[in-house]
Amino acid sequence: MKNFQNKAKIIKVSKVIRHFLFAGLVLWIGVGIPVVLVQAVHLWFKIGNAATLYLQGGVIVLLILCFIVNLRLFRFFDRLKNGCLFDAQTVGNLDAAGKWWVVLWLFEVLYYEIGHGVFQISDAWNFSGLFAGLVLIFVAWLLKEAQELQAEQELTV
Repeated sequence: MKNFQNKAKIIKVSKVIRHFLFAGLVLWIGVGIPVVLVQAVHLWFKIGNAATLYLQGGVIVLLILCFIVNLRLFRFFDRLKNGCLFDAQTVGNLDAAGKWWVVLWLFEVLYYEIGHGVFQISDAWNFSGLFAGLVLIFVAWLLKEAQELQAEQELTV
């Protein structure tokens, strides 16, 4: 009975988190990316120098990478909500979200370091994105190992 209650709690919490992630996806697609594109085109025609193109282009890439991470996390919680608890595809979505988050962090580091060195923009990157991505990758690896242990136990019984 306890396992059924735990599964019900996981599904319930996943529904709530999925709603927040869905709102994030709608905001990325409906507001974030179009606003940045319009602003980039406006600034490019108004100012028209390399620094403007670099800054706006980098922000567009950062938004797209954030969107991909959000989408992967949305898919992970969507599968949990549907009752597919910790199967290969569900864990794969979590692993992919972690890897994309590390890619996002790497791009952010390069973006700010190149911008700081060439265009004298402020240095604003940190290690939180790397930590979050590595935690997601670790949890996905842990769940994969648990799946293998469970499969091994089922074979020996």
